[in-house]
Amino acid sequence: MKNVFAVAAALCLGIVTGSAADAVRTLAGAAQVPGHVDGVGALARFSDPAGLAIDAQGNVLIADSANHCLRKLTPAGIVTTIAGRPGDAGSADGPAATARFDTPSALAVAKDGTVFVSDTGNHTLRRIGRDGSVSTWAGSAGDPGATNAVGRAARFSSPLGIAIAKDGALFVADSANHAIRRVGADGAVTTFAGATEEWGATDGKAAQARFEGPVALAFGPNGALFVSDALNHAVRRIAPDGTVSTFAGKLGDDGFADGPPGTARLGKPAELAFDARGDLYVVDAFHHTLRKIAPDGTLSTVAGLAGSDGDADGSHRAARFFNPYGLATTSAGALVVADTYNDLIREIAAPFALSTRKTADGSAVIRWESTSGKRYRVLRSDSLTAPWQVLGSPVTATSDTSETTDPSTTLVRFYQVERLD
Repeated sequence: MKNVFAVAAALCLGIVTGSAADAVRTLAGAAQVPGHVDGVGALARFSDPAGLAIDAQGNVLIADSANHCLRKLTPAGIVTTIAGRPGDAGSADGPAATARFDTPSALAVAKDGTVFVSDTGNHTLRRIGRDGSVSTWAGSAGDPGATNAVGRAARFSSPLGIAIAKDGALFVADSANHAIRRVGADGAVTTFAGATEEWGATDGKAAQARFEGPVALAFGPNGALFVSDALNHAVRRIAPDGTVSTFAGKLGDDGFADGPPGTARLGKPAELAFDARGDLYVVDAFHHTLRKIAPDGTLSTVAGLAGSDGDADGSHRAARFFNPYGLATTSAGALVVADTYNDLIREIAAPFALSTRKTADGSAVIRWESTSGKRYRVLRSDSLTAPWQVLGSPVTATSDTSETTDPSTTLVRFYQVERLD
């Protein structure tokens, strides 16, 4: 699919920021038609798809929670079941076809291709080896608790989001324990931030900080760990030294507002994902939207309309979601969303900034955020009703920004940029 982003620019006014169009599409599933069917695109069926991860081959891995199994969506749109038996909840380890899960909710892929699973209903963390075999990495099936120990001697209570650190350690949003736990490479479980079985809304040092119902985790470019603190309606940041702060939203204050820190509001944030530029995306599940948090903490809405559920594809604000949850970013910069109550997997072309400026000789420079290695085409028009014409040859990006020049000295001209691959 070509991802199209347009800007209407009156060149005499200087820099104008663009907005996105034709950005949301459905990759697989049928809206509000739950089930379990492997197949291509719209023929596939899911039941409350939750957490997402993307492997080295570009496949989207899906925690198909109400089907109690794990699915794979290939770049060609083919959906298959990779572990567990659909509709058969259990806790069995072993080969992928005979393994059993109970409401799996989150996934993380290690550098070596190992897949970790937050098996929420079993209160365990599972591991899928490269040979497809499933084993219990930590916790004991059907035995919730808050014990720090090694491997199966440790206890969790409804673990949800997971993230892998650079050193290979697995971090866990231990939701019903209201704490962030760490599982080392040796399987040793410790409490990283918060206090197990104590909820609250306190920033500060890791041991003094308090969370309420954390559901998702993501590591930032500088090593900080970001937490969707769902019942506190905020995204929290845990610095490498363990200091916890509120990054977006206001603790305990459910609402919906874009803007800078202090005024922005969230409602039950779900999964998180970073893009290549360091922007953090978060699924605002309660408000049926996808939000973006800039590095300075400014919150904006990328897709959907707050308080308006639905299943429409289309431009960012025209698109609709229904209690979305899972989120992942592709190598091409697109966002993949598990639209949970719609039983769909959706794709969102992440918006990029597009601007123009007039030079001293009257020509125009068109500049846009880009993904290195991707090809872009610039089009121009003298009015919003005139046909679009290609401006120059396609541009292959070599960095996170690209530009081209229009030598025309026309006072008013409109531009749009297409990503070709």
